[in-house]
Amino acid sequence: MKRTANIKPKIGLWKFLPKIISTKTAQCIYPFIFLPEDIYKDLISPTPKSESVAVLLHEKVHFERQKEKGIVQWSILYIISSKFRFNEELLAFKEQIKYLKKLNLTLDLELRAKRLSSYLYLWCVSYEKALLELKKF
Repeated sequence: MKRTANIKPKIGLWKFLPKIISTKTAQCIYPFIFLPEDIYKDLISPTPKSESVAVLLHEKVHFERQKEKGIVQWSILYIISSKFRFNEELLAFKEQIKYLKKLNLTLDLELRAKRLSSYLYLWCVSYEKALLELKKF
């Protein structure tokens, strides 16, 4: 996959954050997308894994939404509104799931629902509601 200048590996200062955030998750902070180093390296390889491409597609949804709404407004809403945060994640997961389905692959919805209902997403929704909504895709 062609590398673009706004897609960066999570190195340097990212390493000082808790491990789950620094090495296991991707973040979009417009105009950049920060990926775990292993996913970044896979994406710039000649044959990236479908799962890595799906993560990038997820983050590209956040990128476009932040661009449309403005990074400051989007970030404030994401932090203070659990409903906004959940809806933003659903939009991003929808793209990720849609891409994987085209390849006859699946996303571990139970794991995603568990994460959406945890501290990682500031407990924006219950596990049951997250799973129910994810299964609609």
